[in-house]
Amino acid sequence: MLTWLTSSIGKLVAKWTAFAAIAVAVYWKIYADGQAAERAKQVAEKMDSVKERERIQDAVAKMPADAVRGELSRWVRDDG
Repeated sequence: MLTWLTSSIGKLVAKWTAFAAIAVAVYWKIYADGQAAERAKQVAEKMDSVKERERIQDAVAKMPADAVRGELSRWVRDDG
């Protein structure tokens, strides 16, 4: 086995195997970094939507009941 690895063909196969392993490792690292970046982006978007929801809820809570009813009546169809 050692003789085969020291032959010119064995060295060539070992070199290309090492090259392929490095290429796979680099690809896997890029793939994992992309996944992490996408997860971070989704968390940031979720936090922004939570902040927006809280802002709207606070604004509605500060409105008088008649104003809330008036705003909500714009969202309901009057078919009758």
